[in-house]
Amino acid sequence: RKADIKAINAIHLNDEQKEAKRLIIENQIVIITGRAGCGKSLVCAQAALDFLKKKQIDCIYNTRAAIEVGKSLGFLPGSLGEKFDPYMEAFIENLNKCCTNKKEVDSLILDGKIKALPVQFIRGKTVDDVLIVEEAQNLTKAEMLAIITRLGKTGKIIINGDNEQKDIKEEFNGLSYAIELSKKIPEIKWIKLKENHRSDLVGKIL
Repeated sequence: RKADIKAINAIHLNDEQKEAKRLIIENQIVIITGRAGCGKSLVCAQAALDFLKKKQIDCIYNTRAAIEVGKSLGFLPGSLGEKFDPYMEAFIENLNKCCTNKKEVDSLILDGKIKALPVQFIRGKTVDDVLIVEEAQNLTKAEMLAIITRLGKTGKIIINGDNEQKDIKEEFNGLSYAIELSKKIPEIKWIKLKENHRSDLVGKIL
């Protein structure tokens, strides 16, 4: 059974989000930072779905640090996919915003077009499709290095995060490391989004 995306919702992107999407289209490694509510994950999801719709890639991979806010939830029973499902929830929510109906995303997941890729299992993998790295502020430098060195000749790695939402103790984390690389390697692009798309109260809290 083949799944295809019939339509992408015409989600309005502001100018800075359009620029982030342009960078994703034109480059292999892009870092998107910004405070909570700036639309980092939504831009990543929309760009990746566009690639899938145009058949430029076969699969969207999603990874993030297996860190919960606050105390750990402890042992999660079940298969690897079932253990990692909670970490895919926010990404799937953004994918649903980009599709005409929820069944499209469910179908793509069932057909293996959208997959979770835990950081612990990334070694030995070559990324020839699109890998979206979320919550990069909770990755270590070593984990980020392991991720970005998986890049294949036709692949793309999109990294997003916010150092103000860090849940690990390391000062120089994976996100900071990727940003430093972008300052030394012109082919690695970094864009910081500034506009808040949530309640104005979120901006005041931050």
